[in-house]
Amino acid sequence: MTAYNVLIVDDEPYVARVLKLVLQKEGYKVTCVNNGKEALAVFDSLQPDIVVTDVKMPHVTGQKLVEAIRHKEGKNIPIVVMTSTLESENRDWVHELGNISFLGKPVSPRDLVRVISKHFMHSKAS
Repeated sequence: MTAYNVLIVDDEPYVARVLKLVLQKEGYKVTCVNNGKEALAVFDSLQPDIVVTDVKMPHVTGQKLVEAIRHKEGKNIPIVVMTSTLESENRDWVHELGNISFLGKPVSPRDLVRVISKHFMHSKAS
């Protein structure tokens, strides 16, 4: 199995740590950062295969992070957006962009593994 590179972006260290442990157990290579600003700083050198990001974070929000990644030339990698906010404006922008999944917080580790696996199954079939 290819060890896909996952970038987790969440300002809650406990959440990031739990998700990292679960994904590592599934065979993924995982890097965690605390906010979108840190994610953008490591994005090009890390070259993640998928990004898992919270929405509400200091410095650079998840929405701004997704927009920045999408504006990078040739970067249409899968993104999983997590948020505890249920307001439609915090979900609508996710559905307007391609190759993005949405998960409500608290995120079930099992659901996250399922969503990530689904992204990679689709990429293998292409």
